[in-house]
Amino acid sequence: MRSLEAAPERTRAAGAGAPADPMPQLFAEFCALLDRHAAALAACDRIEAGLIIRVGYPRVTLPRDADGVRRYATDAAAVTQALPPGRGRQRLLHRLARRQHRWNTAAREAGLLEAQLREAILDGAVLTAADSVLATPAWTDHAVGLKLMVLLSVHAPGPAADATTPWRELRLILADLDRLAGEGLDR
Repeated sequence: MRSLEAAPERTRAAGAGAPADPMPQLFAEFCALLDRHAAALAACDRIEAGLIIRVGYPRVTLPRDADGVRRYATDAAAVTQALPPGRGRQRLLHRLARRQHRWNTAAREAGLLEAQLREAILDGAVLTAADSVLATPAWTDHAVGLKLMVLLSVHAPGPAADATTPWRELRLILADLDRLAGEGLDR
């Protein structure tokens, strides 16, 4: 929320001469890690998009169902489940193995594995930073708002859950804190 993020004058505890509230710095570090993680995800997406253009998806087309819907298999279990034993199943399994091998080779050459490792490491760092923010005692309502933003950004299940309990109520509480921060109230 804008009011909570843009309140540097609220980084000190209530008493004069008190040490600086650590929450804004922890929150800034968390946000920087989130930005780096988003960039790492975008890098993985760019590499994968290039691979799809160059070598295609590592999948095979399955025979249509009775409903006529086109289906795909990306693993041997799906092929085995969709087709009875026999030559047709074996051909699809071999085709799938070749496509997956071609994908894996191209992915290594394009640096996808390294990009995915960077993304996973940054994801872990984001979660660690979130844990640090959430474990740090809040000294002000500003700090409580920052903690709530971190909680929602890391643990909320996503837009589908925005209208469900407790996520809806937590967002309403954050909006209340933001409104109070905008009015200059600090309790």
